[in-house]
Amino acid sequence: MESIPAVMAGQKINEWYRHIKRLNVTDAEMLRNEVKRELDVMEEDEQAVLYFQLMDFRHEQMLEYVNPSQNKVNKADYLRAVEGEGKKLTGIMEYYVHFFKECMNFLRVST
Repeated sequence: MESIPAVMAGQKINEWYRHIKRLNVTDAEMLRNEVKRELDVMEEDEQAVLYFQLMDFRHEQMLEYVNPSQNKVNKADYLRAVEGEGKKLTGIMEYYVHFFKECMNFLRVST
């Protein structure tokens, strides 16, 4: 199978993120699975993989928000696992991790 350009995977991740922001779980799950499959055949691009990991983290936060009693994600363990794979968060990725975390905290307080 021919490799997929990282830009195309990035565009699909952007679409996935739009569904996450809208709390559209069904479409977000569908796109998450598509992106996972495409990453296996995508040209090598560490930034795209980090972007996927960030959106996967955000996806889990969405699921936790929608179903508070299910899908508990230990964020510290998740981030350790990401770093354990030899991938370090870049400054922009680290910013977004904290940004999403605070957005979810704000939503919990305001509801």
